Amino acid sequence: MVFMVVAVPIVLVCFFLFPRRTLIALAAVVCLAAVVGLYLYLRQSDGQNAASMVTGTSSGIEDCVDPARPVSVQLSNGSDRQVNVVRFRLIAKRPGFSTETYSDYFTSDKIIEPHAVFARCWALNPYRGLETLPGKPLPGDFVWSVDISSVEFADNE
Repeated sequence: MVFMVVAVPIVLVCFFLFPRRTLIALAAVVCLAAVVGLYLYLRQSDGQNAASMVTGTSSGIEDCVDPARPVSVQLSNGSDRQVNVVRFRLIAKRPGFSTETYSDYFTSDKIIEPHAVFARCWALNPYRGLETLPGKPLPGDFVWSVDISSVEFADNE
């Protein structure tokens, strides 16, 4: 706001004193702003496209032998960039039902190279875990899925 209060009178005075030079300068500023805006837009859309190429799946308890880490999660990097951090939600639903019975947020800081896969078994939160549900169901009683919330790439561009 302060910038506008100062800039508008200066531009008006310059316009009355040097109309041609002021219009050329304004045109140059507008062109520069358009180029910077286009660059930022393309960079952001490229990051969103790359982030959508990082996927997560869960095979449930099939690949896990440690009862303390009962749920397997596989993160696949389908992009051409190295992934440094993936934040995701691990979700459990009863077979045939659409409501979430369990969900919790996790962060993986494992570096995943381009077109590589990282798989690991994860421990469930004991305070929000399956032990708090009625009947104390086992992890194998659910259908597990992964919802990726954010991806951080390496700054190697």
